[in-house]
Amino acid sequence: MAKKVCDFCLSQVGGLFNSPQKLSDGHYVCKHCRDIIEGYDLPLRYDIFQRIVTAQPHMKDMIMDTYLETNNPDDVIARLYPLPKVLLHDGEHCINAIRANLRVSASSIPDTYAPRSIVEIRKSTINNVPDAVNKKESVKIEGMLYETEAAVYFMSEHIVNCHRLGYVVRNSGEKEKIQVVTPTKTFTYIVENAEMFFIRERFYQKVNAAKHHKDEHLIYIKNDNELRITPGVYDIPRSLRPGVYKVRALNDAGLHVKDSLGRIKDYYESEESIDLTNGGVLEVTGEYELKWIGERKK
Repeated sequence: MAKKVCDFCLSQVGGLFNSPQKLSDGHYVCKHCRDIIEGYDLPLRYDIFQRIVTAQPHMKDMIMDTYLETNNPDDVIARLYPLPKVLLHDGEHCINAIRANLRVSASSIPDTYAPRSIVEIRKSTINNVPDAVNKKESVKIEGMLYETEAAVYFMSEHIVNCHRLGYVVRNSGEKEKIQVVTPTKTFTYIVENAEMFFIRERFYQKVNAAKHHKDEHLIYIKNDNELRITPGVYDIPRSLRPGVYKVRALNDAGLHVKDSLGRIKDYYESEESIDLTNGGVLEVTGEYELKWIGERKK
């Protein structure tokens, strides 16, 4: 029997125990990639998220970029980021909507009922109930975790938490936790697949950047060591001097560093600095002020 190629990992597969499965769209998937896709609770078809989760880490970013070269950003948002069941504020898009639970102190749960839709949330209706200090005496609260370009919302029967995007902890390697750490409180949301949450977020930032022509980037230089950068892709050292930069967010919509080996690290408002090395790329989907503070960290 001739071996076939898996359209996801591009490996040759065949034989009695590793026969590829032909999908309804005509593509083939090996058992390994099929298990990965099903593990992320994704439909078994040849689509962008399925290709991302089965790709090697250094290839994920390239797959996203290549996809956006041939697909209209508005169509991608409409198909992959549909409206949730709750109403949003004007101008918001839903990036993520997943079930989550939070363990809190019983005494911190309000008696009143929380708003049922994001559009109803006001400053006065936000509770921001953090993790319980004593886990043994805590109560598990079930709810929905929503992410938009504006904030991350946890909505349950009695509690509404609302967080700035910059306080979400990224690059932690956690599989079942999404943690929000502010200067005074910590919120730990237990979810089924935290990695998919961040994949969807990362891809949305790229789609939104493509929609707003991220390649038309600008650098506003204040002096030799200070500058402001707008959405765009900046090569190191052609566009920016290598070294360590202190960061201040003007619009904290995403700052991503890709090193010369293709590894991606995301930086958000909670980060104090970024380390830019020769041969790397800085991808900006927000707007930031950078201050050069020295050579690369040892």
